[in-house]
Amino acid sequence: MNIALHHFRLVDTISKEGSLTKAAATLHLTQSALSHQLKELEREMDIEVFHRQGKKLHLSEQGYRFLRSAEKILAEINSLEEDIQNYKNGKTGKLTISMQCYTAYHWLPGIIKYYKNRWPDINIHILSDATRRPLEYLMRGELDIGIVRTQMINTKIMYEPIFEDHLVAVICKDHPLAKKKVINVSDFQNEELILPLYDPSYQDTPVIEALIQAQQVRPKTLHRIHYTDATIEMVNAGLGISVMADWIVEPYLRGRNIVTLPLHHTIAQRTWYAATIKQTPAIQNFLECLKMHFNINGMIKAKPEEEVLLEIAGVS
Repeated sequence: MNIALHHFRLVDTISKEGSLTKAAATLHLTQSALSHQLKELEREMDIEVFHRQGKKLHLSEQGYRFLRSAEKILAEINSLEEDIQNYKNGKTGKLTISMQCYTAYHWLPGIIKYYKNRWPDINIHILSDATRRPLEYLMRGELDIGIVRTQMINTKIMYEPIFEDHLVAVICKDHPLAKKKVINVSDFQNEELILPLYDPSYQDTPVIEALIQAQQVRPKTLHRIHYTDATIEMVNAGLGISVMADWIVEPYLRGRNIVTLPLHHTIAQRTWYAATIKQTPAIQNFLECLKMHFNINGMIKAKPEEEVLLEIAGVS
């Protein structure tokens, strides 16, 4: 049978309105066009959907059966349309995010809480596997937002500056270098150095690694550890020194035997970007939450429109 969606809407509306005249007005059709569609349906199914008694229409037995199906189908269609509209408006869906190089996400719960208060039906997933190669995951469609400091030249990827940070040396308080005011790259000579794991094939040599190579500094041992927590505990135990972003290490300072020292001013501050390919409302809303969070923490200067967001959030 060749039954279209408008046939289901036709029978449902006639049943509710009780006459062709009222149903035609509801469906924004002429009465002639509505009568033609009804005859077309009855001819296609070879049954009489409505019994006609003067100007009134009454469902036949098969018409009742058709109406029951129509109600289920139309309810499902309405639900589908609502879901699609909510997705388009950024009210529902899933967001997958990852951050290049770091496994520390202590900054994220506050952002998620604020975001979920406004858009409770968006599920947020942290893809830790993408930490070392986020842009590749982004290109494959497995990641929605990559927070990165490296930009791959690709016209599909959009980069939006999110915040800036500075690298600091993380040192046990008992270490001789802890007495210095500023740490130079040359201070890493013959030291147990603990740095994040990175993939050389990604063509993204970290700043410290590049400077060590350029200045021919030779640490006693170079440990590569993927997890931020593990690095902090090794430094705390006096097993080496590390280099991290100031905002990443800050929450770990309390209750531990470690300090942070600034690196020489020649080591430039870094800009982090939100890398995206899709531009859905859900993604844009999350980017605004990211920028608001780092504005609050003084890591970027708020623009006038972002200051409005801070006021809305109740931040002075």
